[in-house]
Amino acid sequence: EIVRRYMCAMVNEAAKVLEEGIAKRPLDIDMTLLFGYGFPRYWGGPMKWADIQGLPNVLAAIEGFAEQDPWFWKPAPLLAELVKTNRTFDDLNKEAAK
Repeated sequence: EIVRRYMCAMVNEAAKVLEEGIAKRPLDIDMTLLFGYGFPRYWGGPMKWADIQGLPNVLAAIEGFAEQDPWFWKPAPLLAELVKTNRTFDDLNKEAAK
């Protein structure tokens, strides 16, 4: 449960970083954490982890956590939009590569 909450918080904040234009692609966030902070490579980075878990599952977990602390766990609009349109962070990587 601890790891799941940590990962969901990281993904949610990273989605906000993308929305704000601080990072251009989800891959930029993954690479920074993999090579700069020693994030476990077998997970592929937090954005890849979220794609593997399924963004609808990640969003549902965040919304569940929000029942206890709505301010901290407010879902990132980008994450909600990706779920709504059935897209992934990897789709954003592909769009940015065009």
